[in-house]
Amino acid sequence: MCSLRHRILAVIEKHAQKACESQYDRAVCVSAISSARDVVLAIPLEPSATLYRDHVMSHLQELMAHYHDPDGEYTSGKGVIGALVDDLYAHTGRLLD
Repeated sequence: MCSLRHRILAVIEKHAQKACESQYDRAVCVSAISSARDVVLAIPLEPSATLYRDHVMSHLQELMAHYHDPDGEYTSGKGVIGALVDDLYAHTGRLLD
């Protein structure tokens, strides 16, 4: 279980690096990924990897649905979280197969 959490956090860190290198609305991108990381860290470990992954994805989708950073000129941060969610779906699906 901890292994899956570490892998999820590793994917988040890759997206955090991309956010730091963003040419557009860097602060908005960094803030969005930071919020996603906080959401993941707040989720307790579940008895199964599948259940944990499902909770992570559900919480991140909820964050994405309601996220809006008004400081962005080109993005609200929602798309940054969406890209993370897509990447996590692809990555964690392979881990659980």
